[in-house]
Amino acid sequence: MSPARRTLPRRLALLLAAMLLLSTASAQGTAPTSPAPSASATATPTGGPTAIGLTGSDPGKLADQAVGTWLKRTPVTLEQLSTLDTPQLCEALPDMITHPAPPPGTQVHLNDRQEQSTGNPDQRSFTYSAVRPGDQLDVVEVKLSRQGELWRVDDVGFRTSVEPQGVRSWLQGRTASWLFIAFTALILFGLARPSPLRRWLGEGWGYLREHRRLVIGTFVFLYGMFALGALVGSGLPKACETAIVTVVKTAVTSVGATQAYGSGDIVRAAVTTYYQNFVVVTLSVTFTLALLFGVPAYLLSAGSYFVQGIPFGLIGTATPLQLVLVLILLLIELSSYFVVVAGGGMFLVTLVRRGLGALPLAFRKVVTMLPFAMVALLIGAWYEAFIVLRLGG
Repeated sequence: MSPARRTLPRRLALLLAAMLLLSTASAQGTAPTSPAPSASATATPTGGPTAIGLTGSDPGKLADQAVGTWLKRTPVTLEQLSTLDTPQLCEALPDMITHPAPPPGTQVHLNDRQEQSTGNPDQRSFTYSAVRPGDQLDVVEVKLSRQGELWRVDDVGFRTSVEPQGVRSWLQGRTASWLFIAFTALILFGLARPSPLRRWLGEGWGYLREHRRLVIGTFVFLYGMFALGALVGSGLPKACETAIVTVVKTAVTSVGATQAYGSGDIVRAAVTTYYQNFVVVTLSVTFTLALLFGVPAYLLSAGSYFVQGIPFGLIGTATPLQLVLVLILLLIELSSYFVVVAGGGMFLVTLVRRGLGALPLAFRKVVTMLPFAMVALLIGAWYEAFIVLRLGG
């Protein structure tokens, strides 16, 4: 096999990761900012250098300059990425992910600059009112740090891209933590004695046995895709490790996990993890796709778990204990997702075998997969928070 053919899977994997993260960043609107003397600046598709690293003696003027530079950056296209070889792509990814370009048409009001308190005399923060395309209001923030006699631009972008919003922000509070503890106790009580939860699990187990070949095939296929991603990751150049770590950190930060785990509070970390894994991934995405005759759930999961497997192929410095802890966590969480995907397969098979008249039964089979995911991901959330915060896993 020629070198070009051997590097094709690696480049494809990185391109997939880049597509996922860049699309997420584009939707969230994170970005960096070129000199603009006017009171209002607008993003243009002309391209431009990054604002990160710019220096100046006047922090206010430097912040304005950073915003202007950021607005002149152009979103990177897949066509542009495809022209890079693997090392070049790995070198380019971190900056594209952590400091992506703003959506063309973004407006930032430079005359509305406000300085925010940082509590550190060597750090400055300035915010600006902004309008995204579609008249969506937002705030752009520029962070500076003192470098001797000068100030340096450390970050530029939409504030909503780096701070938890809405429900994710509420999950960081004590009320959410106490409710999560109560929810955990309720689930444990339901498992310990005859209850609707146990009957639900029993019914679901019957459907798993009925469709055991489909379930086993689903697990083998999706675990295989994850393993394939890990295999591709293990063959990536050393230069790609930084890119992959950046991808993972960005994804973690975007769901509020950085703040939760950074607090050192196990309950806060667990509730954030559970919300993301069960409510967002399982209920909102996998379960919904499983109801669309199962096929979309299989297609999305195959690509998703292949990409998610790539970072695990780069684990080379972990201790045996850390590897065991991670493997247990993967077994818990991936199996939870896969069982819901298998529910989508049951849905399709039931309709094929019995016709549309069996739609209520097919729907029930998918629904009864949810308690397995709900309980397993609850265990996984507490386990993950514990090993990360207490065992350093």
